[in-house]
Amino acid sequence: IGAEVQTEGRGTHGRKWHTDEKGNIAFSFYEELNCPIEKVDGLTRQIADVIAEILKEQYGIMIDIKEPNDLMYHQKKIGGILTESRVHFNRVKFLVVGIGINTSQMQFAQEIQNVASSLQKECGVKIHREELITAFCNRWEQAMKRRIEK
Repeated sequence: IGAEVQTEGRGTHGRKWHTDEKGNIAFSFYEELNCPIEKVDGLTRQIADVIAEILKEQYGIMIDIKEPNDLMYHQKKIGGILTESRVHFNRVKFLVVGIGINTSQMQFAQEIQNVASSLQKECGVKIHREELITAFCNRWEQAMKRRIEK
């Protein structure tokens, strides 16, 4: 599920996540699993790694990952990942993963302008939202299969 503009997104610790302009990435996906809980250990970091690989390969952008879930560029937050799960008797029944990436936003609220930015603002690169999301989904599907089949 994707949004053109997100106004009521949730981040960690109850923080709000929103996009002010069209063109940023704000999407969530749901995945039914029914696997042992240890199969999802380190999942958020692996999602961040996949995003970092795609940005490097397709756009030449090197981002950093601030544990556990922040995507950073030159010490400014350009995105985040929120992973939630439902566990029953030590088995993960499903995951909901939300991913937000500031790809094109140029203005930020005064209270966050020193700590948040976008890829376009920092790198001058236009990110093709659909291409990035598609590349992520294709890689993530393969990564998840490998993770579950171990």
